[in-house]
Amino acid sequence: MDYSNSLDLVHNNNGHDDVVHSSGLRGYVEVMQQLGIDAMPLLAKHGIKQVQLQDDNEWISHYAVIQLLEESAQQAHCADLGLRISHYQDISILGVLGSILQSASTLRDVLKYSSDLLFLHGSAPRLYFNEHVTTDLFEHDNDIVEIIFDLQLNNSTNILSKRQSMDLGLAVCHRVMRYLSGDHYQLLKVTLPHSPIASLSVYKRFFQAEVIANQQHAALYLHKKIFDKVLGSTDHGLREIVDSYLERNFRSHHGSITDRVRHAIRVNLSSPKANKTDIAYMLAMHPRSLQRKLDEEGTSFELIKDKLRQQLLLQYLADSQASMSQIASVLGFSEQSALSRACKNWFGMTPRQLRKVGN
Repeated sequence: MDYSNSLDLVHNNNGHDDVVHSSGLRGYVEVMQQLGIDAMPLLAKHGIKQVQLQDDNEWISHYAVIQLLEESAQQAHCADLGLRISHYQDISILGVLGSILQSASTLRDVLKYSSDLLFLHGSAPRLYFNEHVTTDLFEHDNDIVEIIFDLQLNNSTNILSKRQSMDLGLAVCHRVMRYLSGDHYQLLKVTLPHSPIASLSVYKRFFQAEVIANQQHAALYLHKKIFDKVLGSTDHGLREIVDSYLERNFRSHHGSITDRVRHAIRVNLSSPKANKTDIAYMLAMHPRSLQRKLDEEGTSFELIKDKLRQQLLLQYLADSQASMSQIASVLGFSEQSALSRACKNWFGMTPRQLRKVGN
């Protein structure tokens, strides 16, 4: 397993442009050809070379990929471009991470590996696994699990539409989970954090489940009972190799306090539990110990929460028709005026002004 390039990404991509493996664009050229569009000028405009797409391990700008997909969807008049591209993508686009996932004994292990090691594929994608779902989407949610997909860019100062990239990421997540779970897989519902351009019926045909737009997360909802079922495809020999590989190479990155705090905040952001004390206890730590460890990693609870809120605010303003009071609620603000004050501190204008500028 060759992981050196991925480790270079982790150590050297401090606050600079986010990158993703070029395998994340597999199928893009083919779909554009089917739509009667020459993809080469679009790729060149966004600084992506055709030769980069011929090697799945090339790193390309994730910001450029996001912009490319949005402009391509508009030029081709193809509202479901991300979903179409996903048909060309499977677990093999994940490279080393794909091999690791195929060694997992249960879907719970798959999600743990994905959450901890998705940086092997790109620096912006995030996958969160929430077993304590609090939503009105289900009458009884004790037996429901939420798999949340996110894109968190280091540079979050611009309103950037991410509809197609979010659709593509969530679709690939669905395809990989279904592939690994086999007959156990039964998708209950899907949520989108944006107002889709394509009809919801297009999404329903793709996911074969109810799809609800303008929600807090891009997420897949499944029955909790499937997460500990033994996966029939598990290669036990590969599992031993992977366990040794992970222990040798990812002991330091995997499970950093910053990542664990960000994960816990993201899952609980709209609830009163997204505070330092409750998050610390969720992580089985004293709040002072949590802050000390975050200090050692050069950050703080407040900085992590603020950056996450900024990123999500920009995403909702760009792609969602949610009202300001709804956005304030999902970001965990007690009232709309608190969101407005925070937005002025972050960006020098109110959310409404920011949305107008973005449009």
